[in-house]
Amino acid sequence: MPTAGSFNDGDLSFSSSKIGPNLRNTIGFQALPRVYGAFRYSGIGDREKMYYRSGYTTWDRSFDIRLDLIRQNKWLPDITVGLQDTIGTGLHSAEYLVASKTVLKKLRATIGLGWGRLASRNVVSNTGIRNGNSGGDLGGLLRTASFFRGNTGAFGGLEYDTPIDGLNLKLELSSDDYSYDQAYSKNYLTSLTNYGLNYKLNNNLSTSVYYSSGREIGFQLNIMANPNNEGTFKFLEDVPEPFYSIPLPQKDNDNGYLIDIKKELEKNNVIYVGHKISDLEFLLIIDNGHYSTHTQSVGRSLRILSKYVPIDKTQFTVVSSHLGIPINQVSIEREKVSYIVDSPNAELLTKKITNINSASKVLNDAYIDSEYYPSISNSITPYARYHFFDPNRPLYWDIGIETSPKILLKPGLIFSGNISGSLISTFDEIQRGAKGRLTTVRTNQRDFLNVRDPRINNLILTSYYKLSNNTYGRFSLGYLEEMYGGLSAEVLKSPINSSLSYGLEINKVKYRDSRQLLDLRDLNGLSSTNGHLSTYWDTGFYDYHAQLDLGKYLAGDKGGTITLKRDFPNGWEIGGLFSLTDASFADFGEGSFDKAIFFKIPLNPILPYESRSSIKELIRPLNGDGGARVFVPGRLYNIVNEYSQRNFYETWPKLWQ
Repeated sequence: MPTAGSFNDGDLSFSSSKIGPNLRNTIGFQALPRVYGAFRYSGIGDREKMYYRSGYTTWDRSFDIRLDLIRQNKWLPDITVGLQDTIGTGLHSAEYLVASKTVLKKLRATIGLGWGRLASRNVVSNTGIRNGNSGGDLGGLLRTASFFRGNTGAFGGLEYDTPIDGLNLKLELSSDDYSYDQAYSKNYLTSLTNYGLNYKLNNNLSTSVYYSSGREIGFQLNIMANPNNEGTFKFLEDVPEPFYSIPLPQKDNDNGYLIDIKKELEKNNVIYVGHKISDLEFLLIIDNGHYSTHTQSVGRSLRILSKYVPIDKTQFTVVSSHLGIPINQVSIEREKVSYIVDSPNAELLTKKITNINSASKVLNDAYIDSEYYPSISNSITPYARYHFFDPNRPLYWDIGIETSPKILLKPGLIFSGNISGSLISTFDEIQRGAKGRLTTVRTNQRDFLNVRDPRINNLILTSYYKLSNNTYGRFSLGYLEEMYGGLSAEVLKSPINSSLSYGLEINKVKYRDSRQLLDLRDLNGLSSTNGHLSTYWDTGFYDYHAQLDLGKYLAGDKGGTITLKRDFPNGWEIGGLFSLTDASFADFGEGSFDKAIFFKIPLNPILPYESRSSIKELIRPLNGDGGARVFVPGRLYNIVNEYSQRNFYETWPKLWQ
């Protein structure tokens, strides 16, 4: 039963519940203070047909959205309107308007009206004919023709917070008689009155028990995280140096302090790239591969400069670079900072006297540390991959070892790769393949996933460069991803202090052999030349970024992709995308068009030391050939945007940490 109200802004949740012949797995996100969205994957039924061998008769994907209209106050309740299963087959399709109010401090009452499956009993009115096929013959379309149509049912409930901390009791009068599941379930739930018990272990974990139909006991596990939380104290991280009002004494005309700066930067896990000394300014070029925010690496560098640079240098400038390519620069007046650095609001005061600008295309007369090149590194780590939504087997997994060598040959030129091999895997059992009428540029991915032997996921020579102070270029050559190899060229116009960026990418690719070693082969119908014009917009609204890509895709279809993501200052990303092209829904096949949700979870909040590592996942309800692009590692916008003026200001409290 729905209730009104919302979670905390930014809350990301996962829940899994089992009752009777039904399993529901849900990912939810409080996208805005009043807007909540969810993706659900459900196993339904116990009839011995269809996909019964998977454990359930059928499997269903659904998207929900809800909007809080009114927040509870002394006189008014929370009021929420919601849409369940808004896209596709509509097995869970329902709409509702619900009000909830806390009374007597520990009791919360709910009453609401529902449509769709929330009006399969307790019918109080009717709002017209409900179209049962409004999600399209192939699914994947918005069910707008059925929203708030048909019978209207009434539901309600009570929640009581017990004297035991974290424990509450629930009672509901349901308007869902589960008749929608009758075709799949022999013993579907029919009870009007249901009971529940919820116990909150902490802010991140809770569990629930339900009793329904006089015979069924259900269980639910809820996991919650909020990207706005700072995370753990970094007790394994070295305490930074103070900001020195007067540097350590140096011998006259002795540049030995430059060696001290380099050693101190290395101790603080900041990469020294080079420097430039002028009459009044000391300019330091760094690269950050350790701290979760680039702001913190700049702060550490400023402290070190204050310790060693002679007092006659009155201005410090720290240039942040990526693989040796300068992107932005932070400039401060040394004396002003020394006056305020120990004040309670030092971060705010420093922000007011700091200039953040795009770095110059070329830093004339700068000394570049030639000893750093070539820089060779490698990591050997475990990996885990998952393949979802095959109704014959909803989850496949692949666990193994991967190695990721990198050779930075000179500033901006890097050779990198990723080679992996499976240890424990069910990927070789994946059978679902091609669908629709387009060239199988993605739906034959099964042939690649079936491989368990050591394989080259990518092997690329990439050149990054600047065409002007605000214009960047990238050229990549090699095995770009598991299915395609070739050339990829990109140009990005991205001023540091602008919310808008523009890009162009052109690719010339060839299909790889499914064994994923060095062989290439032909794929009839592949659009080997493809690419996009892109516009990127940092909206400044709750950290949301929007992206529009227009161009030609791998299967030769033409159209656009819209991406919307919330990019939290501490590295979390949560978003979604969809593509619409000139390929028809029938050409695409089941699902009608390409759509996906994705997230990136940084490990830094849970580690006792600084880290830039993260877990990334892209979830496509249905894989298709329409709207398919090449996956090119190291695209420019994701790199450059981390150094934007807005991002630096949002992470400014990290400056002196």
